[in-house]
Amino acid sequence: MPSLRKFQISPIIFLALVISAQVHAQANQPMLEKNRLSVGAGISDNEVNNPDDSGTGFQLFAAYDLQQVNLMEGVDSSVEFGIMDFGLDGDDTGIWGSYVVDGDLSGGFGWLAQAGLDIGDDSGLLFGAGLKFTLDKQSTLRLEYVARDDVDSLQLNFLFHL
Repeated sequence: MPSLRKFQISPIIFLALVISAQVHAQANQPMLEKNRLSVGAGISDNEVNNPDDSGTGFQLFAAYDLQQVNLMEGVDSSVEFGIMDFGLDGDDTGIWGSYVVDGDLSGGFGWLAQAGLDIGDDSGLLFGAGLKFTLDKQSTLRLEYVARDDVDSLQLNFLFHL
């Protein structure tokens, strides 16, 4: 009777999709809002657990502001996804994703912290912290330290808010 059960579940899934599409259409809002999207790029000084193996790498990434997930007053949340080349010998490119929180200090300076997952040559958890400087309402410069299982990175990233 597994096929009968499949026919019982399928209408429920179909109904849920139709209802969610109607709610989304009624709200008349796009799934992703362009003004909450940012793109970024950066360079990094990377060091493996072995101090003799280091390299200069780069990364490209995108960020999406999560306005509805603010942990406390003055703290913003976002998700970031990117690709990074560590600049080490061999195939050392990976993709990563992280949850980022940040806030302002004063005079355009602020802080940020992140936790996420790296998939590639250094698969595993990543944690980072850093400082940011707002250049104008669309541009931010960030100095970050990101620790992974095997590779630690000191990064200089530029983020442009669309």
